[in-house]
Amino acid sequence: MDKVPQAVRDYLMEAHQLAAQWSLPNDRGDYINSKSIPIKSVAVIGGGTMGRGIAIAFCLSGFETYLVEVNNKAAEFCKNELEITYKREKAFRRLNDSKVEKLRKNLQITTDFQKLNNCDLIVEAVFEDMKLKKELFTKLDKICKPSCIFGTNTSSLDLNEMSSVLRDPTKVVGIHFFNPANLIRMVEVIYGSKTSSKAVATAFEACRSIKKLPVLVGNCPAFVFNRLLGVYLNQSQKLMYEYGYLPHQIDKIITNFGFLMGPLTVADMNGLDVMEKLKKENGWPASDFEKEVWRQKRYGRKTNKGYYKYDPNTHKKENDIEMEQLIRKFSSAASPNIQILNDQDAVNFLLYPMVNEGLLCIEEGIIHHESLIDIMFILGFGWPVATGGPMRFGWLQGIEKVASTIILWNSLEPNDRTYKVAATLQNVDRKNFAAKL
Repeated sequence: MDKVPQAVRDYLMEAHQLAAQWSLPNDRGDYINSKSIPIKSVAVIGGGTMGRGIAIAFCLSGFETYLVEVNNKAAEFCKNELEITYKREKAFRRLNDSKVEKLRKNLQITTDFQKLNNCDLIVEAVFEDMKLKKELFTKLDKICKPSCIFGTNTSSLDLNEMSSVLRDPTKVVGIHFFNPANLIRMVEVIYGSKTSSKAVATAFEACRSIKKLPVLVGNCPAFVFNRLLGVYLNQSQKLMYEYGYLPHQIDKIITNFGFLMGPLTVADMNGLDVMEKLKKENGWPASDFEKEVWRQKRYGRKTNKGYYKYDPNTHKKENDIEMEQLIRKFSSAASPNIQILNDQDAVNFLLYPMVNEGLLCIEEGIIHHESLIDIMFILGFGWPVATGGPMRFGWLQGIEKVASTIILWNSLEPNDRTYKVAATLQNVDRKNFAAKL
């Protein structure tokens, strides 16, 4: 943070303060007149990577914490994976012996859902599958006490549909953690059309108790963070299958810009199967290149091959000749309309559409201020702090330049949803045009 300009520091501090001043639409409640229920006992459903991280965060903060799995085999696997996590975190000095012993003693791994009958907060972290989540909430609704708040770690699914199976749908709130959940400070809190201010207040209090920064967003496919992230990852794919860039070249361009990791390394780490599930579940379009990557089960680090290949023992990343051949095959048959001449053009190709998507989110009422998007990406994604985040980056670049570029790309690729021009950018362009007359 030493090299971060004071103006950016002030901007991000104001974003922190603004995040706490949440309000629901139509006078449904806000941070002033809404109270959290008392939280003593928390249950996390699903012992995968995300669920384990969430459970660790709650347990270390002193909550009675249950981590629930579907059967004994899954519970045993979860225990083993937790030990691996403890060992790694100790090596990085993020955990010490005392904290590990606290986790071993107090984090209760169980397959017995009846133990959750007195929980104050449930956070489900099962697979991103609507049917599965609705079945889970139906089951929990019969077990948990009426005051229990139901949180969902969904990253994209409709809260209104998910909550429809409950006797009281007002108690469902999205609590979207970022991976690894025990380390990253950002949490996206999502409200549906029936989510109560009490549920939101409880989600905010829970996040603060585990030293996370919650940001409130509205209910739409992929919410805010993953809407922008999806644009970023889709653009990085286009650089491969339309322009012939190789994964390590794209990643190098973006790390030179200041990111901690490039988009293809991030995609492999998150798992390409996650995007496959998201796109199929939501009916989002997928490129032929992407479909071929899925067909080959190139799901990233978890399968030892994705955009890169990985040593099965060390997980060390290497360039993959087979992937590079696939990229050359697709790009040789492509004829893109948008011109990319150098690294700066490639950076703009990746980041300008994110600025546009952020403006669309604001215009749709999904989030109410640009700085909240920025703090989300600073804390949740490793966006270079000195630029202040994607939205501030757009203004520093010159919003007129961003506007004219997106409008040009929209004219060249009118059927590509990525280049649907935000009204804010259209208005900027009109003002510039009028000024020249």
